[in-house]
Amino acid sequence: MKTLARRVYLLLLCLALPLVAHASQVSQVSQVSQVLRAIVSDSNTAPYAIFNADNQLQSGLSKDIIDELARYLELPVVYINLPRARVEPWLLQGEADLACFLNPDWVEQPDDLLWTDALFTTQQLLVRRREAKPVTGIQHLAGKRVGTSRGFTYPELEQVFRSGDVIRDDAHSLESNLLRLKQGRLDVVMTVDLSYHFYVQTSADQSFSADPLWSEPPGVYCGLSRFSPRRAQQIKTALNEIVNSGFIQQRLKFYTKLQH
Repeated sequence: MKTLARRVYLLLLCLALPLVAHASQVSQVSQVSQVLRAIVSDSNTAPYAIFNADNQLQSGLSKDIIDELARYLELPVVYINLPRARVEPWLLQGEADLACFLNPDWVEQPDDLLWTDALFTTQQLLVRRREAKPVTGIQHLAGKRVGTSRGFTYPELEQVFRSGDVIRDDAHSLESNLLRLKQGRLDVVMTVDLSYHFYVQTSADQSFSADPLWSEPPGVYCGLSRFSPRRAQQIKTALNEIVNSGFIQQRLKFYTKLQH
C-alpha cells in the first residue's frame, strides 16, 4: 500500500509541475503587462534625452512623450538604457515595448516591428569648424573623417562608408565628437538640428557652423515590439492620439525656445 501511495503521489506531482510552471509564466506575463517598458538610450543626445550623474533618465523630449503615453495608458513606466545596437534585438525579442526616435531606414529588420505615425521630422546636419568650407554635397566629403554615433545608421552615407571613400569614426556622444572636431581629429560631425542647436546654446560654444544634409528631412517614429500584438496596437493608437493633440509640437517649441 505504501508503494502504491508513493506512486500515486509521484504521478500527481508530475501532473502538477507543468501547471505550476504555467502559472509562473502567466504571472510573469501579467507583471510585464502592468508596466510600460520603454528604451531610451543615453546615446540619444540632449534634449532628446537628458541623464543625471547616475546615468538615470532625468528629463528631455523622450521622457515627455513617454510619460504622456503612460498617462494615456494608465501604466507606470520602466525606462531601459541600452546601447543603440541592442535596441532592435530587445524589441524583436519582446524584452521591451517601444523605442522612439527611430526610422524604418535606420534598423535592420523594419518589417518585424510595428511603427507609429511620424512623431515629427528632423533636419540632419553636417557640423564643421567655423573656418572650414561649407559641405553642400557628398563630393565634399571625399577622403574626410566623419564623426558619427556608435550603433547609428546613416543611409545617405552608407555606400561611401563601405567603399572607404569617406571615413566613419564613431563615438558615444555628440559632445565627444564635437571635441574631436575642435581638436582637428575629425573633419565633420553628423548630428540633427535640435541636438546641435541645444548644444550650442547650453555650452555657448561658437566654434562651429552647420550645413543641412542634402536629403529630405526624415520622419522620426517609435518602433514597437510585435511580441504582444494587443499591447503594440494600444501603444500605437495612444501615440497617434498624442501626435494629433499637438503635444509633441508644443514640447519641440519648448526646447527650441530654450535655445534662444
